[in-house]
Amino acid sequence: MNITKKIFIQSMVISMSLFLFNGITMVIRHFAGQDTVMLWYHPITTILTGVLCALPTLLLKNMDQWPPKVFVRRVALHGLTLYAMVAGMGRLLGWYEDLTGFLCISAIFWVVYVFVWLCSHWMDKQDEKKINQALNEIRDSE
Repeated sequence: MNITKKIFIQSMVISMSLFLFNGITMVIRHFAGQDTVMLWYHPITTILTGVLCALPTLLLKNMDQWPPKVFVRRVALHGLTLYAMVAGMGRLLGWYEDLTGFLCISAIFWVVYVFVWLCSHWMDKQDEKKINQALNEIRDSE
């Protein structure tokens, strides 16, 4: 998949996942008797976070050619870098104020991280199927 397309799709998946899990968290907190408010800047900062968190994907180019040890180290570095970015942005932008909020943001981050990996893997497999199907059609026509 084209790297620009991959970054764009990951930006959208990350942003939408953050919106989804933020909404779920707000519903849970509402029914637990805690009022939550989404401030005017939260939607744009969520989208900005999605875009910024998609950019380190450039570190993972050509990962199918890496030895397993390098793959594990790079993915771990990628995940921890993104986690630090999200935790820092969350603190700076007021997404959480206490340890409970931080733990909630942390849990949401790791769920979204795994979800984005699964979506990316599925989309890559779909692209491979399309390419293989096109190659088979070309072979059949010859």
